[in-house]
Amino acid sequence: MIAQFALMKKLFVYNEGRFAVMEPLDALAMKILKDLEGVARPTQLCALLPFFNGNQSDNFSISSTGKFYGRVMALILIVSSVFFCHDVLFASENYKLMVHSQGETEDINRTIETLFCIVSYTIIVASSVLNTSKHFRTIRDLSLLDGYLEAHGYTGSYSCRYLGSLLIFVSASVVVVAFYYIHFLSNIDVKRQCILMCIYGLQMLYSCVFAIYLRTVLMCLALRIEFLNARLEQFTQKDREQYLKDDWCELSNLIEILCKFRYITENMNSVTGVALLFFFGFSFYTVTNQSYLAFSTLTTPDQLRKEHDTIGLSCAWVIAETAIMTVICSSFDCLASEANTTSQILARVYGKSKEFQNIIDKFLTKSIKQEVQFTAYGFFAIDNSTLFKIFSAVTTYLVILIQFKQLEDSKLEEQEAV
Repeated sequence: MIAQFALMKKLFVYNEGRFAVMEPLDALAMKILKDLEGVARPTQLCALLPFFNGNQSDNFSISSTGKFYGRVMALILIVSSVFFCHDVLFASENYKLMVHSQGETEDINRTIETLFCIVSYTIIVASSVLNTSKHFRTIRDLSLLDGYLEAHGYTGSYSCRYLGSLLIFVSASVVVVAFYYIHFLSNIDVKRQCILMCIYGLQMLYSCVFAIYLRTVLMCLALRIEFLNARLEQFTQKDREQYLKDDWCELSNLIEILCKFRYITENMNSVTGVALLFFFGFSFYTVTNQSYLAFSTLTTPDQLRKEHDTIGLSCAWVIAETAIMTVICSSFDCLASEANTTSQILARVYGKSKEFQNIIDKFLTKSIKQEVQFTAYGFFAIDNSTLFKIFSAVTTYLVILIQFKQLEDSKLEEQEAV
């Protein structure tokens, strides 16, 4: 497959009634790097994407310094995470957010959430560093395909500026609200205040950068496949008598390129699968726990509510995690929908000519006839329906937690009566 990508430096292109060899586009800067320019540097500084040398396909490589930087960042996070987890687990009493205890259920849930938070951002970074080579191959292969697309007039680009600004705002709001509760309303000592703020800050930083990067690269892929589908759609608009032999060659080229884009999308899923699994796991638990804490605050008697009020932080967490999950799910859904449109177009082209049928049959046996589906390391699919499934599960677990809360309250009332 990689050898086939190398052939993209020179392609036979039908132009003005004759075939010509498309010259290598090495002299031009790689388009994919231009498209990722706005998000690449923050993602690289967070060690989620390796640093690269060169901006042309003939001198593009992974920076050895960038490799070292990523490994050092991952090592620092792993060591600090072990220390944080040990302290949070064995000194959980010192991490109570409110002066007065909210109950054992709330305290246990908050401790588990904090531990899950630490594990989540650590795994996101560690898996990204371990998949450095796959990140590099994905961008390199995409740049080679861009040569074909640009030769046929592709100029599309995607900007995540406004959506990225929204995610940065909601992520920063969690950190600001958490600082208010931790610093002004809790009795947590200064050392553990710093630890807790560091944990929350790192989680929101990596979640936000991870989501923005995924949004940008997935939408760039979707735009490229959309362009190829539009060219493929042109074959459905001609009558059978209008097709020439040159059309067969052009269709063969298009399907070959689409197969290679299919390979790239699958590679993207394998690169991000583990990180997505832990991110969605943490987000699910956080939305559930914070929704429960908000409910617990609202059901607390008025005279005690001020002592247990964490509803501001709960709302900030739920909004931020929901926004980030929505961006990631919609990005994967958009790319999968566009990739699966190819099969529908091919079905319409299939009946146009017998020669087309032979070409399409040949390539359908490779991969296109299978639907594109993105998953969190194979555990569950990621698309727009994922959000509905998550909130359905959140509702179920909320009912269970509320029942535990009522049981705990009834026991306390019995003890007070005695």
